[in-house]
Amino acid sequence: MARQLACGMESFSKGCGCARPTRCPHPYTIRFRSGLGKQVEEGGFGTQDDAFDGLTQIYAEKKRGAVCRGSAPGAGAEDGRGIT
Repeated sequence: MARQLACGMESFSKGCGCARPTRCPHPYTIRFRSGLGKQVEEGGFGTQDDAFDGLTQIYAEKKRGAVCRGSAPGAGAEDGRGIT
């Protein structure tokens, strides 16, 4: 069963051009809005579930009012995925 993203949770995808992207080894990338309203992309998620969990965590941080990744220079780099 497909997992549904909540409204405003942004998106996840693969940027590769593989014929069967769900089975290729390329990582998933998530796209979301930072606390400052800027669009941010983070890559390096091995599976759809990892990407979905990353978006869920960001959504929870936004809902709590915490400073989100990508709001300040260097934010988000501590988890090893980095910001592209």
